Amino acid sequence: MLMTDERRTKLMAGCASLGKCMLIAVAVFLGLLLLSIHQSSCPTDSSQLYLSVKSVTADLKNALDCYETDFHRFPIQENGKSAEDVVTRSRGILLQVLQGENISMLNPREVRYIDLPQARNHKNGLWQDGEEWVLSDRWGEPYYIALDTNNDMQVPNPEFGEISADPKRAEFDQKHPQPKMLQVITAIYSSGPDRDPKTWSDNVCSWRPH
Repeated sequence: MLMTDERRTKLMAGCASLGKCMLIAVAVFLGLLLLSIHQSSCPTDSSQLYLSVKSVTADLKNALDCYETDFHRFPIQENGKSAEDVVTRSRGILLQVLQGENISMLNPREVRYIDLPQARNHKNGLWQDGEEWVLSDRWGEPYYIALDTNNDMQVPNPEFGEISADPKRAEFDQKHPQPKMLQVITAIYSSGPDRDPKTWSDNVCSWRPH
């Protein structure tokens, strides 16, 4: 049976409409796929905060390690060696010296070891407490810093012996107990969103891979 011109026209129109619908469906599918990939690859607000604090702990550790390599001591008033390692906070002349100031002849070449942002509302950067500079994390707390001032190439692990309130974390810690000493010359951590250094589940540490 010969196809009439009218029927041929309708059939062609139907094919064109079907093709257009298929193209739209494919485009929608690809769009949803790309959106899903984008959402899964983009960190949440909390993970962004964590990564920014983790980056500061890494930068501060690197700056202190480089300074120690150059001067065989740390940029603190305590003179070099002591029987106990020093635990301090991210405030005072340590920050000024690492940024290139020659305080108490601790940086005679005025080498700048780190660049730090200015804080807003005393959070996430540098601010002044009277005449003293302070480096606060995203939640407004100065970082905790352990320094190997007795030159045994290790510092006490602040997390050693702590039992997490999180059952899964506590179970993991029992199976994989924390070492008493960290085999590093500097260890830095933030007390996290709850601003409590004793609750380790949310603390951000330089010695943890994640």
